[in-house]
Amino acid sequence: VGIIDLAQGAGFVCQPRSLAGVIQDRSNPIRITRHWRLGNLQSWLTLQLRFLVFHGPGQLVMKGCRGMQIESAGMGRLINQAATLGFSANLDYANTRCETFVSYWTGKEDLFNDLFTGESGVYVYEEMPNPIHATGITGRGLEGFTDAVLKIFGV
Repeated sequence: VGIIDLAQGAGFVCQPRSLAGVIQDRSNPIRITRHWRLGNLQSWLTLQLRFLVFHGPGQLVMKGCRGMQIESAGMGRLINQAATLGFSANLDYANTRCETFVSYWTGKEDLFNDLFTGESGVYVYEEMPNPIHATGITGRGLEGFTDAVLKIFGV
């Protein structure tokens, strides 16, 4: 469990599965906006069509399996897509294919990694993704299909 501090006007993109709570001032609550990326090919390939952005001031309480890491973006870094919990809204975000389709199809590896770059901002990821969740198309069965449908809507 970790806490992300949001300054006034700061934005943070958060995976809903990782959000454990919100700490805010009643007179100035955190604003939540959604952003659709329907015209982006990478969004369709990864089924990440909607992002939820939390705008400060306030704090986000986040949870991750076996610990969380918060790092500055700097020169850029690739993170396993299943491990990504959130990132500053001002970062440049992209996906890159990292594995062969065969290892993805058999459930051994995820097909895409997330790439974060930018001058200022942070990204948050799990130190080790939950081992009980298999990857790939065949490795997850009905759960994988359900997760894919929910991922389209940013849930």
